Order: sequence, then structure tokens, then C-alpha cells
Amino acid sequence: MNASASSLSREVEVQSEIRKVRTFGRTARVVCAAIFGFSLVALIVMLFFVALDPIAGSKSRVDIVGLDGMTTALLTTPALRMWAFLVMSVVTGVFLASVYQLYRLFGNLASGAIYTPENVRSLRHVGLLWLLLAALGIVIPLASAALVTFGVIDASVPINHDFKFSTQSLSPIISAGLILLASWIMDVGLYEKEHADALKRDADLVI
Repeated sequence: MNASASSLSREVEVQSEIRKVRTFGRTARVVCAAIFGFSLVALIVMLFFVALDPIAGSKSRVDIVGLDGMTTALLTTPALRMWAFLVMSVVTGVFLASVYQLYRLFGNLASGAIYTPENVRSLRHVGLLWLLLAALGIVIPLASAALVTFGVIDASVPINHDFKFSTQSLSPIISAGLILLASWIMDVGLYEKEHADALKRDADLVI
């Protein structure tokens, strides 16, 4: 009787936790959708200013990796505009891809699908995309410095030529590593669950 009551109590507790996970998934999915939409609109607006410069001498700030305190008024050459356009597109594109993967993951959680291969893949993709963002944070400043050195970009613009290895630069790499670790642990848990379910089915067939 005690074992049966304990099992029932555990089942009720698990169902309660699943409901909490589903509620969290629905909320997080809405947040991801809002972030994706806002970021996409912001990217389109900034690319419009960078490419066309509709307001002469505009002081609109353009936050680009490797370009410190850049404004649209300083984008004076086609090469610099093209570089700014490329950097913004690539970095924001990778960020939006990671948000989309999170959107899919939280959508699955909202539907009650927790330990699934699709969730493992989505989480792994998020980790890899964040790792790519961390790599871009290193590569883009170095590439900017090379473009200045070879005279492709005007050296008078405020470009960050030096990459300084610091705790702050390590944080995106650490975050990506933790996400990849979580996806690996989730993958192992999924394998164990499927293995246990298979053993249970075999035992039921024997009975």
C-alpha cells in the first residue's frame, strides 16, 4: 500500500512539473518570437541606413563588431558601407538563427514534448551558433584590422584593431560550451529513456 501510494504521489508530482515546463515553454516561445521580430526589424532599418544613407550626415549609431562608436555619417566609402553591411548581416543572421532554434525548442516544451531527438538537435544547434558568434567576435576585429592595413577601409574611422583576450571575451565561449554540454547530457538521458522503455516493452511481452 505504501509503495502504491508513493508511486501515485510521484506520478502527481511529475505531472505537476510537466505542466510547469509547458507553461514556461509557452511564455519563452512568445519572448523568442518578440526578440526575433524586433531584431529583424532593427536589422532591416539599420541596413537601410547603412546602404542608402537617407539622411545626410546622420548621427545614427551603428553597433558593429570591430567598429567602435560607428555612426552612419562615418560610412563615407562604398567599401566601408559594404563591410558594415556584411558584418551586420552575418552577425544578426547567426543570432536570429539561434533565436529560431530556441523558439522551436520552447514550442516543443509547450506541447509537452521534453525528451525528444528534435529538442536535442535544437539545443545543440543553439550551442554551435553561439560558438560561431564567439568566433565572429574574434575574427571580425582581426579582419577589420587587415582591411585597414591593406587600405581597403579608411584608417580614420574608429575601428577596433586589437583583439584583447579577457574574461569578457571568454564568456560567449563558456556559454556555448555549457549549452553543448546540456545538449549532450540531454542526448544521453534520451538514450537511457528509450533503452528503459524498450526493456519494459520486452518484459511486458514475456509476461
